[in-house]
Amino acid sequence: MTHLNSIEPLAAAGVRKSFGPACAVDGLDLTVRAGRIAGLVGPNGSGKSTTLRIVAGLLAADEGRLAVAGAPAGSRAARAATGYVPDEPTGLDELTLSEFLRLAAALYGGPPGFAARSAALLAAFGLEERVNARLGSLSHGLRRAAAMTAAFALAPALVVVDEATAALDPEAVVTLRRALQALAARGSGILLATQDLAFAEVVCDEVSLLSRGRLLAHGSPAELRGSFGAATLEDVFLNALGRPRGLDELSGVLGAR
Repeated sequence: MTHLNSIEPLAAAGVRKSFGPACAVDGLDLTVRAGRIAGLVGPNGSGKSTTLRIVAGLLAADEGRLAVAGAPAGSRAARAATGYVPDEPTGLDELTLSEFLRLAAALYGGPPGFAARSAALLAAFGLEERVNARLGSLSHGLRRAAAMTAAFALAPALVVVDEATAALDPEAVVTLRRALQALAARGSGILLATQDLAFAEVVCDEVSLLSRGRLLAHGSPAELRGSFGAATLEDVFLNALGRPRGLDELSGVLGAR
């Protein structure tokens, strides 16, 4: 594996962020190493998206230290080292997909290999026939695939993906998995947030389980299964957070004649 540099793609310590009286991220420590895929999982409101927005420089942390490829998060150097895919890409609706990709390449200084990588991603996501379509005309899933194409084609030091599989069809999920693994293999660090525990179990080298902005558990999927005596990451999730009331009675009640 060829690492992009000897500096970690992401190093964060003691990160806190509040919105009024509500604490969204509470003292989070997080490291993403080159060539590794790290996942954030947790229920709604656990701080996943807020954490990613801080890492991407879209929000400022109230406390803590964050560095992206050695540069302070939110700085021009950190942004240049980050490819970010939001849960709901918005804006630039009047641009065609082709124009959007050219803009991304220009803003990031024309990274070598961008054209070849974007062409491969367009083909894999089934977007080749839509390069002249305006972004505003694309479905949510296709708009996310377009955002992934731009971010992944940059091949940056850090790739950040929010709600990784949301709105994607099964073929696009396979493409996403292959793309993330290829980027990690070339040396990028990957940080993704997802509610899809099966996807996280297959793709992630390590997983951080969040609840109310705090880290409950961290490790590889195998380590987490072992720590919680669980067969799957879904069982780890339920064991760590507590099973919803009445969950075990559902099969009997709903299946009764």
